[in-house]
Amino acid sequence: MNAAIETEPKILLKLLDKRVMKRSALNGLLLQSAMAGSPPVEVLLNNDVLSDADAAQAYAELHGVRYLDLTRRRPSVPWVLSLPENVARRKQCLVFGEVSGQLVVAVADPVDASVRAALSEHLERPLQFVVSPRFQITDLLDEIYGDARAKGARMVEMAPSARPTAQATTTGLNMMEQLDSIIDEAVDRRASDIHIEPEADRLRVRMRIDGRMIEARAFPLEAAPAMISRVKVLCTLDITEKRKAQDGRFTQTSFEQEIDVRVAVIPTVHGERVTMRLLNMDRSQVTLDRLGMELETKQAFERLIRRPHGIILISGPTGSGKSTTMYAALQQINAIERHIITVEDPVEYHIPGVNQIQVDADYGVTFPAALRSILRHDPDVIMVGEIRDEETAHLALEASLTGHLVFATLHTNSAIGSLTRLLDMGCEPYLVSSAIIAVLAQRLVRQICGNCKTPFEANTTERKLLGVPDERESVEIFRGTGCSRCSRAGYYDRVGIYEFVPFDPGLSELVMDKASTEVLQSYAIEHGATTLRHDAMRKVMRGMTTLEEAMRVTVSEL
Repeated sequence: MNAAIETEPKILLKLLDKRVMKRSALNGLLLQSAMAGSPPVEVLLNNDVLSDADAAQAYAELHGVRYLDLTRRRPSVPWVLSLPENVARRKQCLVFGEVSGQLVVAVADPVDASVRAALSEHLERPLQFVVSPRFQITDLLDEIYGDARAKGARMVEMAPSARPTAQATTTGLNMMEQLDSIIDEAVDRRASDIHIEPEADRLRVRMRIDGRMIEARAFPLEAAPAMISRVKVLCTLDITEKRKAQDGRFTQTSFEQEIDVRVAVIPTVHGERVTMRLLNMDRSQVTLDRLGMELETKQAFERLIRRPHGIILISGPTGSGKSTTMYAALQQINAIERHIITVEDPVEYHIPGVNQIQVDADYGVTFPAALRSILRHDPDVIMVGEIRDEETAHLALEASLTGHLVFATLHTNSAIGSLTRLLDMGCEPYLVSSAIIAVLAQRLVRQICGNCKTPFEANTTERKLLGVPDERESVEIFRGTGCSRCSRAGYYDRVGIYEFVPFDPGLSELVMDKASTEVLQSYAIEHGATTLRHDAMRKVMRGMTTLEEAMRVTVSEL
């Protein structure tokens, strides 16, 4: 709800009168609302303390408008389709029908001026508002617009005096509206990527939410050329080229957020497919405190990132949060007296005060070329987005030995694997053992939704996996039962798990002797390094994630 804050205490008092909530809960809510800067009812809704139906009825009574239960009365489908889908979803409203020359519009928030402005712009008819629960509006929008997409049609734009009939004509899908609506939905559901994929009989849209792919929408296959062309136009790609891969980017405003969209287009047997990575610029402000590191790991890491020279490697597969960790580290040490330069592919987030270089092979700006040039600019700190080859590895290691602090990432499965990877690339053992001061491996696990977190007793198998001693009587762990906040998934957002290996003389000596990965790993564990599996199990015991999720993400350690 986006109602003005000053109206909300009246609504809360009505909810108290109806015994929907207790006075103690109200006091805690008001404190949380004040700290978060969010309206109290919005905090209630987000925490599932208050249902959409209760809030809608309270708003209807307070503002003297009718409450409409959309499960009892069905809206007119042609009238619903008269409003562009992205507008309906953004403003949480649907056109219900017409009564006495006025359009009846069901809204979740009856006092949001932006809803009235948007509807007046698109409908140009007298409007009569009713209040309906948000989830009922969303369900009907999914159903009605989904059916329209399946049929490959939508209502034509109607003149202000026009009235829809059973024989209303249809036209092709409006790809501008559809793409805006897809991006809005992805932002609303916290998706990191959107995949637009042509198949033999349809155009499928999937989203990656908290690391897992889910199917969001489907269109007739005939919609694919227009959808792909719209994406290409936004990022100024060649719309006539359909046989080779293309990359681009554009910026989109969604729900008052500035979203940087990275686009990759590639041909497949059924046509071109598109992947769009969504980067919310607000996320560039993430700090080390929010990454989920254990206290001892965070403190050790913070000490090392303030060293004057040496190289810190961060390893993990694509999508494991390596860039976020490096950005958080850079922001921690970013100061007027430090000269920080990065070379990245791509530059995901812009950090004020940091000089960031975008790799562009077409113009000769490669990782090795950029690194050689960077060293002539007298930096204190260098960040290398990824070590991909022997030349980049050599330059990064040598830079760390000549008075620079270097951060770099590697695609390896473990912290120790980063060391053997550098040796396999051809880096001399003396260079690796002298330059590296620490290696951090990481993954992301899904967090249990705080609203539907439920405790249960661990069974014998679960206790064994957690490493709980037999003499301990009971072990309580948690799972999410599913709620509206987490879309019934039981998980909401992700947190990092870490394997941190600081270098000491013993480990350096083993690297010099070209010891095997197994020997290096055993030494690291004996001297206090925590494995990814161990860190994941600690987060299970603390109720942050589930045992199933911990096992899934660390399956390579079995």
